[in-house]
Amino acid sequence: MAVARLAGSSGDARSDRRRARAYLSAGGAGRGRSGRSVNRDAHRAAALASNPRLAEQAAGGGVSGDGIDAVSKAADESTGEIPADLLELVGGLDPDQSAHVVEQYLSERVSAADANAKYAAQMAARRVRRYAVPACGADPGLAGLGIEGPDAIIDQLWAMLSNDADSAYHNAGGRDRAGCEHAQLDHRRFDAALQRLRGAGGLDVSERGSGGGGSRPSVVITLGIDDLAGHGSGRRAATQIGSGPVSDQLVAELAASGDLSAVIVGLDGRPLWLGRSRRHGSVAQHLALVVRDRGCVLCGAAFQRCQAHHIIPWNAPAKGRTDLDNLALLCGACHRRVHDGRETLVRERSASGNFVWTTRPATESELPPPKPIQRE
Repeated sequence: MAVARLAGSSGDARSDRRRARAYLSAGGAGRGRSGRSVNRDAHRAAALASNPRLAEQAAGGGVSGDGIDAVSKAADESTGEIPADLLELVGGLDPDQSAHVVEQYLSERVSAADANAKYAAQMAARRVRRYAVPACGADPGLAGLGIEGPDAIIDQLWAMLSNDADSAYHNAGGRDRAGCEHAQLDHRRFDAALQRLRGAGGLDVSERGSGGGGSRPSVVITLGIDDLAGHGSGRRAATQIGSGPVSDQLVAELAASGDLSAVIVGLDGRPLWLGRSRRHGSVAQHLALVVRDRGCVLCGAAFQRCQAHHIIPWNAPAKGRTDLDNLALLCGACHRRVHDGRETLVRERSASGNFVWTTRPATESELPPPKPIQRE
């Protein structure tokens, strides 16, 4: 807040960020901090300086630093100002939920024409570049290879490598391996990328599902039925879950090689009907969850790293059913936390009218029986 007041607002977001960055770096204030953290705080200060209402919410504890990042992203990608209705939507939400609301808010306001123009510009600038990472402290110098292009395609590649890394980890024993044999996730992704580039990788991306084995979709596109039938620049863009609005060209390319599904959802996001080009119940349910939840309902992790969680376990006294109303997407970490903490997920409407997920202590009827003690 102090940086925001001292930096002030000039009406230009870039100038505000430069002034805040200079203030943070002056007199050694930035010493010992990474350039990334200084830039992050400068970005937040500029957002607060130019949006008094946001500054009031931050001062009152109504929005966190990560929440400021989320809503200022909307300003950067729109008119330069944070929309008043968006501030109402994110008021009182935690950072992960704020980011989810902002992502949906932005996606719903992108036209197909804008998405097509962005994709064309990104494809025109696509490249692969080699770079060097200088040594820092105990870290050695590294060579790097950067693949730069449309964000939707990069997200697909990232999910593919993450799936490969997870599958290799699972096949090698996962958490059951000795502690000294565990490779870091970054290392596993490097190994997966190397295998792909050398031609020793696993399945083609069109055959690969989240978690490997082709059991779940790796790319999910949503498109309003009105927009599907509409023409001209007024129709909204299709949205790739986890990436944002995508071009018509990319949708056509995915449709030509993918296993197509159709989902009809209600106004609250709940799937009402689902049809597929081939019948497979568990995949269909997971697809419906991806469309509804878009990722981990607690932390927002990408849907490719999530599992379907029974809100009420099927073997609990309350006998939870395997249907969509009793399922939610959770990443591995949140899944373990909910079970270990004996918690239950609750979906409720926030003060701003959004549906959000929280947890509460589970009742005895909602808890599964304890696992039997393993004896030697």
